[in-house]
Amino acid sequence: MTDQNQLSASSKKSQFWNRVQIILVFVVFAAPVVGAFLYKPSSFNNYGDLYRPARPIANLQMQSKDGLVELDSFRRQWVLLVKANGQCSQACEANILKIRQLRFMQNNNMTRIRTVFLHTGLSESVASDLDAKYSPIETYKIDKESFQSWTQILKLDDAPIEAEVDRFYVIDPAGNLMMSYPATAEPSAIQKDIKRLLKTSQIG
Repeated sequence: MTDQNQLSASSKKSQFWNRVQIILVFVVFAAPVVGAFLYKPSSFNNYGDLYRPARPIANLQMQSKDGLVELDSFRRQWVLLVKANGQCSQACEANILKIRQLRFMQNNNMTRIRTVFLHTGLSESVASDLDAKYSPIETYKIDKESFQSWTQILKLDDAPIEAEVDRFYVIDPAGNLMMSYPATAEPSAIQKDIKRLLKTSQIG
């Protein structure tokens, strides 16, 4: 009887550990699925307005003080873009300063970014003053018709006209419009977006 009791206890113990092993195997395989469902990482959040899907932008011939430049030549670099039609308001100028600072804030990665001011209708003196004041901002002008046609791609979906005023834009190294920000956007929050884009980007 004693041997039978010992055998029965041993059998029960073996069954218990077999069940434990099965449960552990289930937990190991289920954990990634459960974790993916429950975990919402902050890295998927963005501060700017995201264009979904990203919009391929058309090439554009722009006039610099040194001659014609094609927007397609900026491929493989990130572009922070500010635009102005007829005048550069106080908010417009603040945006130029903002993208200049954002570029410098990327430290060793700042060579991966071009900061561009695209305008039409500004006087040569105003454009030259802005170019000198916010160097190394790249200043380019285009004719009014080309400006109005090309900038249609920048419009937000289902946004009021007021939301389109004094924004600046992020174009990726493949030539896609990705994000835009209002003039009131906080530089520290934008910097996190830019840093994350540069970190995850395989090109540029």
